[in-house]
Amino acid sequence: MTRILVIDDDSVVRGLMSEILRDAGHAVLTAATADEAAGHLTDAEVGLVVSDIVMPELSGLELLEAVRLHRPSLPVVLVTGADTYENLNEALMRGADGLVSKPFTHGELTDAVGKALERAGRSEQELCERLLAPTLSGALANAIEAREQGMKGHCDRLAALAIRLAGALGVGHHELETLRLGALLHDVGKIGVPDAVLLKAGPLTAEELEVMRRHTVIGDDLLAPLELLDNVRPIVRHHHERWDGSGYPDRLAGQQIPVGARILAVADSIDAMSAQRVYRAPLTEPQIVRELEQGRGAQWDPAVVDVALEMIDSGELSFAADGLRIDFRSPVRPVRGAAVFEFPARAEPANTNEIAG
Repeated sequence: MTRILVIDDDSVVRGLMSEILRDAGHAVLTAATADEAAGHLTDAEVGLVVSDIVMPELSGLELLEAVRLHRPSLPVVLVTGADTYENLNEALMRGADGLVSKPFTHGELTDAVGKALERAGRSEQELCERLLAPTLSGALANAIEAREQGMKGHCDRLAALAIRLAGALGVGHHELETLRLGALLHDVGKIGVPDAVLLKAGPLTAEELEVMRRHTVIGDDLLAPLELLDNVRPIVRHHHERWDGSGYPDRLAGQQIPVGARILAVADSIDAMSAQRVYRAPLTEPQIVRELEQGRGAQWDPAVVDVALEMIDSGELSFAADGLRIDFRSPVRPVRGAAVFEFPARAEPANTNEIAG
């Protein structure tokens, strides 16, 4: 039995859809607004969303975009009273799994929901088969988090922020999954860093710093046998490169750095600055903004930093005592020039044995 979230500001239509879906054997949750729906979207038991397109606050299309960022694999069926080519085209472009026109029959709604669930089931099975190896690697990443105090949830927060930044920069839907996996696995190489270095509370010596920096190369090497992760490896290897070329391990500069690694570098730094560490308290929002402004064009890609600063200024990205917060209700607005943010093919580093200082 699938739990379905029905969203419609019209109580009569909401009730009708709920009754039809319950009669078809589904468990149903309801919401009248996007704000109300946001609370239910955190429920892992929700397996499908049926939403009206025309609603106050967020439209169904904007809600679909938010769902895609928060739970990319959650199927969404949209209901519209204006069955136009524009509605259909935009719904499909944004990744809707079905479209139902008002007035609809019992059979039309259940058929659309059934097909969406069937496709999602096939996709989930294929994804499980294709991503078995990265899932195992993800378990290693979680083990690394468990070793470091204050790192719990780091990969999840990092992935959410990186995907949000990437959406504003015009990164394509399929490449978002590559970025998500890169965020999950970015520190997997720390499995090869001794506890004496990884957990040291004080400053690292030059020798210890070199050992710590090797985690990017170790992670790349760990993923090398996994062909399905070829597109993820550049993110793992290069997320500590710097825009000015002084990063590691290969001293790449500017647009030589893979775009996924550039985005992850900003997201990783923001999460690190906003989190409690054994060696310091979290930075305040003004301190984080100042660090981003100072590192713009030196440590980080200016375009990515600009998006992050805009998110902070708008309140879409905020900070609490236990870390960063993202308002997923805010629609992603691609920035000017975002079309240049396309993931290139994996480039071999100039010297794979060099460890930058």
